[in-house]
Amino acid sequence: MSTFDQIFLKYYHSLLLYGLKFIRDENDVHDIVQEVFVTVWEKEKYTFSDAHLKSYLFNSVRNGCLNHIRHQSVVNKHIEKQELSLLINELNFYGSGEKSLIEKESLKEIYAAIESLPPKQKEMIELSRFEGLKNKEIAEKLGIPLRTVETRLFRALSGLRKVLTGKQIYILLNLVVRHKADNP
Repeated sequence: MSTFDQIFLKYYHSLLLYGLKFIRDENDVHDIVQEVFVTVWEKEKYTFSDAHLKSYLFNSVRNGCLNHIRHQSVVNKHIEKQELSLLINELNFYGSGEKSLIEKESLKEIYAAIESLPPKQKEMIELSRFEGLKNKEIAEKLGIPLRTVETRLFRALSGLRKVLTGKQIYILLNLVVRHKADNP
């Protein structure tokens, strides 16, 4: 058995477990560890002393995992931008009175979430989002302090963010914008 084979057998499992501390997907970690061993083979790093080699292997796996995480973050941001762009395009396309499929699917969940709010928070959402009133106008209409309106509205929106997805929040806010534009 060659020196490289011995090194592979000695460290592969440990490196795989080490990589799983950073990344949960075993297939991704397997690929990273394999790439580290390819580099060791191509650059003949298996001739290093045992202590130096071990340090090199674990550092390489850690760096490979961190690079993978950074790359996934960029990919995820790109996917979110693409999804949001598609959503915006669809909302604009169907903006002439007919609701998009996304809106139809989400509206029930949005309205159910609003209905589940405490009555005073629900009232704040309805006045600010559906009637288009500003916080000061709500305070005057209800005869309560502006700070109370702000607090109730903040709590209502925080509650909605906990139960709705980012897309549903976007749809809710977009419907308000369109509602205001349709009813000046």
